[in-house]
Amino acid sequence: MTPPARDTTAVLRDLGAALRAAAPAGAARVRYRAVVVGDVRRDELTAGSGDERQEPLPVPGAVRAAVEELKRVMWTPERGTWLQTEMVLDRAGGRLLPLFNHDALPPGPPLPREALAAELRDFPRPADAVPGWMADAIG
Repeated sequence: MTPPARDTTAVLRDLGAALRAAAPAGAARVRYRAVVVGDVRRDELTAGSGDERQEPLPVPGAVRAAVEELKRVMWTPERGTWLQTEMVLDRAGGRLLPLFNHDALPPGPPLPREALAAELRDFPRPADAVPGWMADAIG
């Protein structure tokens, strides 16, 4: 795998800016969730003010591009990279709070065997870093 051109901090900065730009006026919090495994991409973006219900928003291309880059820059040969992420942008505090799932089965419909195999091909991990559920699904 080719080393990334940018680091995690730079990509997170761009991702935060893209989320901020996507948020409607008055939104206090923006939440982005994504599962990115092989060729499977499932994501959602919501925004709301305070404790109110979150309203769904279209996911801009800039957010998706930044997430794809983030997956690449966070890859390590010892661990692979994350499978799922959740980002919460607190607009009042100007902070982006990212969470990453490297090992647990992501929620939602089952991931196709081909997507899991592609994930390990594109983002290799040592055998002891492959989650059991993933190894079982691939066979």
